[in-house]
Amino acid sequence: MVVLVTGATGFLGRQVVGELLEHRYDVRCLVHTPGRERMFPEDSVDVHYGSVSDPAALASAFLGVESVIHLVGIIRQQGGATFQSVNHEGTANVAAAARNADSVKEIVLVSALGAANNPGMPYMHSKWQGEQAVAAGGVPYTIIRPSIVFGKGDEFTSMLGALIKVSPLVPVVGTGRNRFQPIHVNDLARSIALTLGRADLRNRVVEIGGPEQLSYNELLKLICDTLGKFRIPFHLPSWMMRPNVWLMERVLPKPPLTSEELRMISVRNVAETDAVAGFFGFNPRPVGGNLDYLKEISFSEGIKTMAGFMPASLRDH
Repeated sequence: MVVLVTGATGFLGRQVVGELLEHRYDVRCLVHTPGRERMFPEDSVDVHYGSVSDPAALASAFLGVESVIHLVGIIRQQGGATFQSVNHEGTANVAAAARNADSVKEIVLVSALGAANNPGMPYMHSKWQGEQAVAAGGVPYTIIRPSIVFGKGDEFTSMLGALIKVSPLVPVVGTGRNRFQPIHVNDLARSIALTLGRADLRNRVVEIGGPEQLSYNELLKLICDTLGKFRIPFHLPSWMMRPNVWLMERVLPKPPLTSEELRMISVRNVAETDAVAGFFGFNPRPVGGNLDYLKEISFSEGIKTMAGFMPASLRDH
């Protein structure tokens, strides 16, 4: 069976491709930047170049494909890559290409926990709009909504790790009690691969996370413990941080925090703690004990990250 993966060379995509190859699927990758496919073993995948904004490229990539895993999405807007153009319209283009390709039997969309019809939260709204496009596309689908995804090369824990490396004080939005349910990137990739061919998951929304619901304060402590650092959290209301974040977005190439991320920090982001075991039959790994990759962050990389120049070695997507 031929499986097409969009966003195949990204942080999550490369893990998904690895899982699919282990399951002996024939994998086709839609690659936006030529050359990125070199991360995969030679001749292990079929490569098509193109973008989710290009219907012609999608039509070519979808020929003979039976299953589609759509991973392309952005959490930060830059230039013409907006939430609407990528998360909504790009996903709608993928849904249309799947519908027009007679061979496609299913589409798996990776969305985000918290996706909702709320224009006041542009990122979450765009993910919901993408979900609606897939649900209305006429092809059997499964929508997976994960909580925060962590692992080497992520943005969330890497940003916090960089901050903790260089600063004795760690800013916390509000009380820091809002809860998240981080899922390791490898566990999410495994769940995605196990979704294929599952008639019981067709036309469903599946919300998953790791085995723990952790507050922001608890996540910070886990990272501090991993790095062997004692840091003092200081709590600031979001309204007080908003002007500084607004300014950073306009002067830094990769600000440590964006206005949209500031909004999302205050949104509860949890599923059932046994969701992965219930849907996919295995227990995901906890956060504690699985953050050692943060030890590789150097002091200079931490400084660059806080200055808005996050090195590619940290955010590998």
